Amino acid sequence: MTTQQTVFGARWLLSGVLATLTMDLGAALARRAGLTAGLPPALLGRWFAGLLHGRFAHDTILDAPAARGEVPLALALHYAIGVALTCAFLDLLALCPDAPPKAFSWALAFGLFTNLLPWLVMFPSMGFGVLGLRGPSELLLLRSSFVNHLLFGLGLGLALRWLSPLR
Repeated sequence: MTTQQTVFGARWLLSGVLATLTMDLGAALARRAGLTAGLPPALLGRWFAGLLHGRFAHDTILDAPAARGEVPLALALHYAIGVALTCAFLDLLALCPDAPPKAFSWALAFGLFTNLLPWLVMFPSMGFGVLGLRGPSELLLLRSSFVNHLLFGLGLGLALRWLSPLR
């Protein structure tokens, strides 16, 4: 691996961390303002732990027993997914010759597109139904997910502007 490849790899990793951190900090502010609620990290970690043990679907994740280390697991996999999604976005952007190198609006759109993961995979497998519509109303799953993933897209856009992760 060349030095240039290492630099761009580090920028891609840092871009993913920045995008996910932007999501998390913005989500905390939105929760504090009462705009969103969201899924408690322990439930996310519990779901991840179930996946790692071969259990994909739950009647409701609320009834699943607590898993050892579920909060650190949630944090680690949340950031790993954020980095992986960022790399996927940067790969797609690199394949589009007409894409501007600092495609802020494309990053926002991609962030919104990533809502498909919780809406169609995670929430249903947690027992909360498509879009999280059968989940506890106090979690505001649909709204919280929408806002959080828009914030992820904002973080992607900021990474494109500040870190120049593409050649």
